[in-house]
Amino acid sequence: MIDVSVLLLATVAWLAALAAVALAATRGRLPRTLARHPLVLALSLGVYASSWTYYGGVGFAQRHGLVFLAVYLGPTLACIAAPLLWSRVLRITREQRLSSLADLLAFRFQSPAAGALVAAFSVVASMPYVAQQFRATEQSVRVLSGPGHEEAVGAVFCVLLALFTAFFGARPSAEQGRQDGLSAAVAFESAAKLAVLAAVGLAAVLGAFGGAAGLAGWLGEHAAEVEALGRPVREDSGWTSMLVISFAAAFLLPRQWHMAFASGAGDRALARAAWAFPLFLLALNLPVLPILWAGTRLAPAEPADSYVLLVPQLLGQRWLALAAFIGGISAASAMVMVTAVALANDSATHLLLPLARRTLRRNVYARVLWLRRGLLTAILVGGWLFYRAQPHHGLLVESGIASFVAFAQFLPGLFAVLFWERATRAGFIAGLLAGIGTWTATCLAPLLPAVPGIDPAWLDLLREGADHGGHAAGALDAARAAAPDTWSLPTFVSLAVNAGALGLVSLLRPPAKEEREAARLCRRREIGPSVERATVASSVGALEERLARLLGREAAGVEVTRARIELDIPRDETRPTELHALQERLHRNLSPLVGPVLARAAAEAGDAAGGEAARGALTEELRWLERRLARGETRLVGAAKELDLLRRWLRSVLAQLPLGVCAVGSDGAVSLVNRRLEALVGVEERDLVGAPLDRLPAPFAELFARAAAAASAGEAGADEITAHVGGRARSLRVHRAALDPIDARAASGGVVLLVEDRTEQRALEAQLAHRDRLAQLGRLAAGVAHEVGNPLTGITCLAQNLRAEADSAERDEIRARAGLILGEAARIEAILRSLLEHSRTGAVPSPGEIPRARVGRVAIAQVVAEAERLIRLDRAARHVRVEQACPESLVVIGDRRELVQVFVNLLANARDASEEGATVSVRGRIEAGQIVIEVEDHGSGIPGELLADVLEPFVTTKRDPSGTGLGLPLSRSIVQDHGGTLALRSAVGQGTTVVVKLPLAGAGAGEARRGHEAEP
Repeated sequence: MIDVSVLLLATVAWLAALAAVALAATRGRLPRTLARHPLVLALSLGVYASSWTYYGGVGFAQRHGLVFLAVYLGPTLACIAAPLLWSRVLRITREQRLSSLADLLAFRFQSPAAGALVAAFSVVASMPYVAQQFRATEQSVRVLSGPGHEEAVGAVFCVLLALFTAFFGARPSAEQGRQDGLSAAVAFESAAKLAVLAAVGLAAVLGAFGGAAGLAGWLGEHAAEVEALGRPVREDSGWTSMLVISFAAAFLLPRQWHMAFASGAGDRALARAAWAFPLFLLALNLPVLPILWAGTRLAPAEPADSYVLLVPQLLGQRWLALAAFIGGISAASAMVMVTAVALANDSATHLLLPLARRTLRRNVYARVLWLRRGLLTAILVGGWLFYRAQPHHGLLVESGIASFVAFAQFLPGLFAVLFWERATRAGFIAGLLAGIGTWTATCLAPLLPAVPGIDPAWLDLLREGADHGGHAAGALDAARAAAPDTWSLPTFVSLAVNAGALGLVSLLRPPAKEEREAARLCRRREIGPSVERATVASSVGALEERLARLLGREAAGVEVTRARIELDIPRDETRPTELHALQERLHRNLSPLVGPVLARAAAEAGDAAGGEAARGALTEELRWLERRLARGETRLVGAAKELDLLRRWLRSVLAQLPLGVCAVGSDGAVSLVNRRLEALVGVEERDLVGAPLDRLPAPFAELFARAAAAASAGEAGADEITAHVGGRARSLRVHRAALDPIDARAASGGVVLLVEDRTEQRALEAQLAHRDRLAQLGRLAAGVAHEVGNPLTGITCLAQNLRAEADSAERDEIRARAGLILGEAARIEAILRSLLEHSRTGAVPSPGEIPRARVGRVAIAQVVAEAERLIRLDRAARHVRVEQACPESLVVIGDRRELVQVFVNLLANARDASEEGATVSVRGRIEAGQIVIEVEDHGSGIPGELLADVLEPFVTTKRDPSGTGLGLPLSRSIVQDHGGTLALRSAVGQGTTVVVKLPLAGAGAGEARRGHEAEP
């Protein structure tokens, strides 16, 4: 015997170890990749193997032979059907934020009453199974330490479980359904009980039989008993019915549903668990028969339910017996904890919170937490009290079988959710009530104590079937002969009544509109929730106000702010698409706190005006659909996947169009844009889509609104405007067309606008026109040169004669003046020759190239001095002072007369822009191998919008008729011919600086000059 204090200490130590694992996973000390590994999900599904498997499986095998395998083959069949069942359930629960079977059935049948009925029945149906765990714990204490202390240990076990579960299971998770701590602890206990049971099985073979050969010899001596193991299967004595109820239990038991669908597992993890979970059950099942045969050999008179503990003890391996006890505690505690968590969440969501909404308006987080802790404690204490009230007879598994049959009553309803859209809430409730009544009469009643005066005779027959096997028979076949199965009749009768009532009532009464919509959402595999169902609030404030009615203003503000930050939605957002996304996020965030039913009711019920407007907008539904598809929230299959591929290809084509595309829905909001329009408007797509046209930046709001109104009125065509976009004038052409309606719900299909940016085209057209003007100017210059040449020849001849005929007294003065006349005439002739050359070739020399007729070393200081003398000849012009700072070293290779013309133009412009008596500065320097000359005045300056244009022909800032707009263009042309550049800096009211850069005369320039001189 093992002292009871050792057993109690082992119980506390094991629960502490589970707490440490859970705490490490919760606080992130356990690597997240390990805590959320798919194999952890498979092991956490091992919570299916409770004390029924650990202790009762051996007794069940003794009583019913190989029928015990059906308990494991049923879940295997369920895993094989995972793509048909589990994957569909996972899709629906993930899309609709559902965390339990009650949530799913309430959503499908659009009935809070259905959810409440499922939650209440789940609690009642789980009590026998929870009681079984306490019974197994107390029996194991009695086997190892003797009678007298088992009740105290059972009470302590109940208290410890309540504390552990309240701490790790009651706290709502920020991430929907994610409870890493509980999942990690359950996976750890599954691995532990598998290891211990395998060790006990190995010890049974080696200790009781001396090895595999000894076991084979013993089996040969007891061939009749071995043959009897398969008789119940051959005769179908409970085999088929056990397959059915274990198939349903694999995913309908609260603990299984919680670990498979409410723990945040994904498709990949579930697919891997679909093969890993059956392997786990197979490994767990292998030691059952060796332990049974070892117990039959060593202690044939003892109950087979205790063989897992008795075999190590009888073999003298007390440490293994203690380990087996810990494994039993592990199996029982995991089942009780997860079941209590799942039932507490369901009870709070569907039974208590809907009746106590006002209590949530103050300190909602703490109140929900303590409410769940209270429910967890009540469920655990209720299971313990149910065990204390039971008659202590029959197999250990009898209570578990009753719960299996109970939860099988949800199977018709689940199949209706997945496969039958015609099912109605009335049919489901009627079928479930009929099944519950049949189960209560045939399964639950035999587990309850006899009530004098109301215990019918047929109940005695059921109890007699349960009483058989209270003490093990001497032979396996004798025990089986006296043990008819007690679950086949209740299973088939209750399911037949349930399914029949569901089908009949559903056929008699058609489903309501909301039921049909929910059924469509549950059946389809391509698309998620429909906007048509949701009522969208008109603003963030309206949504927060609605949420405050449930949670109070403080909590509502916290939740709305949290959801807005997660989605990056501003406080003043009014677009229905963004508000719908905000509602979905609120639903997701609130589901762990108050359950999906209340969360959806609070999040989706906006103000009436905004809701009705959003409900009727087909364009809003299309925007929401596009948003979900773009995020990839739903896995598409079949034709839907191919259509989505086509959609993405068309979106890619649209995005790359060189024209801006903007689709406007019938509600006047932007439904679709492409990248070109984003760049043109200067706003990202996420801020454009769903926004009304008046929220677009200027000038597009007015332009698009006018074009959309014209298109809606049936006026096709295009508008062309010039608008300032990004500080630059752009020429835009907006084509418009009305779209045909694509759905009967919409009066119109909206409008599509194509925005063509013609700015570059206009620039090319202006450049072409400019070139044409230059060509005309060349032809004009040729004519002018021809017409002016003849009188200029006469003037030159007269000046020469005047100089030759002058008297001696006046000879010097007349000759000087005649020389000036001849010099200016020569300059005019050179200008005319240049115009003629330009009109014939139109070519501009490359930078640094020295034209043939323009060679010679020219000092810039002399050129500026001569230009200054020439502008002073105009006595009618303003008098200004010219300050020259050009060193004599500034020498270029070029045509002196043309360079003088350049500086005459520059100094004349500076003089005309300056006030009387002002100063014009001319500074020269050498910089990076170039001569830089700056002509600076402090006059009126040039406006910024004209600064780039004044270098073009015929553009002038002078108001008097003397300005032709040809001085600066001609000067720039001359400078470019000399291989240099001319640029302007100016500010209105501060003056203008003209910067001329010319190549410095050097060896290279001299060689170029000599080369040109040598040409003919």
